[in-house]
Amino acid sequence: MTVGPAPSPKGSSPQPKVLLLDLDDTLYRNHKVPAIVKERIQAYMVQKLGIPAEEVAAKTLELYLGHGTTLAGLVASGHKIDYHDWHEFVHHGALNYEELLQPDPSLRDILMSIDLPKYILTNADKEHAERCLARMGLSDCFQGMFYFENVMELAAANGFDTAHAVLCKPNPRIYTLVCEVLGVSPSEVLFFDDSTRNVAGAHGLGARTVLVGADKPCPGADLAIPTMHHLPAAMPQLMDTPGLVHEASHHSSQSQSGAGGLPDAVGAAAGPSGSGTAISVPA
Repeated sequence: MTVGPAPSPKGSSPQPKVLLLDLDDTLYRNHKVPAIVKERIQAYMVQKLGIPAEEVAAKTLELYLGHGTTLAGLVASGHKIDYHDWHEFVHHGALNYEELLQPDPSLRDILMSIDLPKYILTNADKEHAERCLARMGLSDCFQGMFYFENVMELAAANGFDTAHAVLCKPNPRIYTLVCEVLGVSPSEVLFFDDSTRNVAGAHGLGARTVLVGADKPCPGADLAIPTMHHLPAAMPQLMDTPGLVHEASHHSSQSQSGAGGLPDAVGAAAGPSGSGTAISVPA
């Protein structure tokens, strides 16, 4: 059951032009995934960074709370991390995607019934995001993705010190850069995430936010839903009959079926109308 009023279509905020959605623990929930990832992060810290085993649990929590992700905290603390090696160790080499995730045709129908451009915004890397979406059968539900690699490229192009820091949620800068790429203001974005601090970060910039995986809204969340499957009942105004966005998504999936993944959201984002017009990354 959803709790809390949906953002009012008659309020002062404009209607959303773009949906921005987190991936892990938002589009799917399997308690085994975060447990495995946490275990692998701590193993990486011991095996590859030489942090004493008895310290990693507390250190992981400290870095996560202080920097958004443990990876961001490690980099800010001066550790030199091979990012590809990190993601391979923590995600690709540890998760059995075929076993942990399942196709979700019900969620696919919901997403395809929303006639607005939809984008993924995840702190994870591209390969993890693509493998999750492919396994769930959701790849062609989105017009593009923002993930670790292209967010870092976008950050570097806009003066962020990526040599010594990682840009990730809930840093407000990530939301402003994403909005610039998509050609919308934060108030025109409807953002979904399972993290209270992530939704609060976006809400602070004016975005309307949905906390997924909760029975009641937290400060900074306009709405709470237990799972994405509750969205039609919570926000029926989003549901529509198939239209241009769906057709564009269908043709895109056909034309890119051999490419093995979703379009990169940076540099080739669909505009708020879903037209697919290229938007250059701000210098």
